[in-house]
Amino acid sequence: MKIVYHAENGMDASLVKDLLSSAGIHAEVRGTALQGAVGEAPAMNNVKVWVGLEDYAEAREIVTGWESAEIIIDDENMFDEEDDYPQEPMRRESHLVREVLIAVVIVLLFVAATIEF
Repeated sequence: MKIVYHAENGMDASLVKDLLSSAGIHAEVRGTALQGAVGEAPAMNNVKVWVGLEDYAEAREIVTGWESAEIIIDDENMFDEEDDYPQEPMRRESHLVREVLIAVVIVLLFVAATIEF
């Protein structure tokens, strides 16, 4: 296996893992237990996403697209009632982003449900 992405934290790594999984690439997140380590281990950049050697080139291309993606917010038309629905079909990338966001919400709901107060 080979490292395809150095994540800032576990959530960041999970997003990339889910992105790769949606493209049919098996990925593993490693190093989440080291996030809060004190002492000799640095507190950041320990979380990494790993893929098999046979999937590395394709995974690297997907991750590069993820890293260079730009979020565009149109503040002027954000609440226009006329533009509630897109006029053209969603592109594949839009579906992928939606799936990743849904996965994040599910993970957050699961974490919230397992926390004991």
